[in-house]
Amino acid sequence: MSDQLLGLAMHAGPRLMVDSAKHFEDVGDYAQAVQLYAKAGEIPRALELCFRCELFDALRSLVEQIDDQNVGPDMMAKCGQFFMEHQQYDKAVHLYIKAGDLDQALDLCVNYNILISEEMAEAMTPPKKEGDEGEGSLRSQLLFKLAKCCKRQGNFHLACKKYTQAGDKIKAMKVLIKSGDTEKITFFANVSRKKEIYIMAANYLQTLDWHNDQAIMKNIIQYYVKANALNSLSGFYEACSQVEIDEYRDYEKAFSALKEALKYMIKSRMPDKEERMASLQQRIYLVEKFVHARKLVKQDPEQMIKLCNSLLDSPDVESGIRVGDVYALMVEFYHSTGDMNNAYTLIERMRGAKIILSPYLDREMIESIFRAVGLDPVAEEELGEEIEDEVGEEIGED
Repeated sequence: MSDQLLGLAMHAGPRLMVDSAKHFEDVGDYAQAVQLYAKAGEIPRALELCFRCELFDALRSLVEQIDDQNVGPDMMAKCGQFFMEHQQYDKAVHLYIKAGDLDQALDLCVNYNILISEEMAEAMTPPKKEGDEGEGSLRSQLLFKLAKCCKRQGNFHLACKKYTQAGDKIKAMKVLIKSGDTEKITFFANVSRKKEIYIMAANYLQTLDWHNDQAIMKNIIQYYVKANALNSLSGFYEACSQVEIDEYRDYEKAFSALKEALKYMIKSRMPDKEERMASLQQRIYLVEKFVHARKLVKQDPEQMIKLCNSLLDSPDVESGIRVGDVYALMVEFYHSTGDMNNAYTLIERMRGAKIILSPYLDREMIESIFRAVGLDPVAEEELGEEIEDEVGEEIGED
């Protein structure tokens, strides 16, 4: 009647518990025997039985349940060694932690890729004592090792926490950026208040869709300003201007962004400052000239055409604006006034310059111009549409 015996023995006195435990041991029911030996206070006998019969789960459960006063660090370490000898590394880690041998516990995690939970990481973090400041302290060294292991396992948030506790906020920020958690990255930058971290946060935010998220753009600008990284801020405004041109053909916004870029470049310090300023001023000149030309379409179209042609004659026009946009402005004007011959002439100039038409001109407008001059529609490959389709098909096949 083993079940009834165990139930009664668990509520009996120590002597009957030991007698019952010996009975279970004699009949080979070792797990029940360990339970009763432990409850009766016969910890060494319970542990010895676990060792002898290789009761891994019972041993770990036993050590976690009993008071540290009953099992000292030496016995804990012995239990850990037992698990190691039997390749039960995950169980050994917990016992070495409990024994206070944090280096050994961490070595096992590193060598056998034992997943470190937040609870384990906190247990492996030594309490801070006087003299523990600085990267050279034993506490910091262990925290660095712990953080590195968490990083390898992909637990970037935990790694960030441990690098921070070790006193290295730069590494903490680097590993946090790997997580891609924008909310935590911006929070960490705000509380750290370090120049390098502001720059890292701003650089990371530039990889996001900042153009369509004003909060992200605001943070990028603020972080560069707080870090006094005027060169980087100038470069960001240059990137803004290029996006406005390439993606949205908004030269007015691009012009405003370039002026901001110049403003911060003037205040910055860099070895090739004069050269970069000259290049930026030239871009501003070209964009401003094109913006002015667009405004003259209704007011003074003749002057608009002159400005556009002078832009096309500029040797460095492509450093500031897209040549296709200049042609498109004139073609659209001539099409709107019914001057199809001039519109067609400009399209021929675009084709001669190997400019794909589709990004700049509407297909129906192109066809109407060709029909008006008595020609068949332009080939699709020159519009760019067929080429794009073929490239997409090839990528899909690969």
